Amino acid sequence: MKNRRSRPFRKPINRSSSDGFVNGNNSSRVRGNLSTVLEKYKVLAKDAAASGDHIGAENYLQHAEHYSRMINERHLKSVDNAKSSPSKTQSEADDTESLPSETLDPAKAIEEANS
Repeated sequence: MKNRRSRPFRKPINRSSSDGFVNGNNSSRVRGNLSTVLEKYKVLAKDAAASGDHIGAENYLQHAEHYSRMINERHLKSVDNAKSSPSKTQSEADDTESLPSETLDPAKAIEEANS
């Protein structure tokens, strides 16, 4: 008689995804840390605008704006943590405050892509 216990380190084979499509989504997922994902979405928006796909460009710009907001939130949290930690000097805290926060203007990005 065969041993019917499951093997703990074997991944079950999903035969329904053997056609190459995962969840019916053909697009590849953009991966990386926040700044690289932001740059990738900016490039995708620029390419879409250059090819005449303004709706796709707007979609990519909305994704890029989301990631820029996440970067800004993390930056603000790090500045707040720097202010509350007594180990940092005042000049180091002032240096972190002077970093610019990036905002995206979709119309400007599309104009830059077309020029």
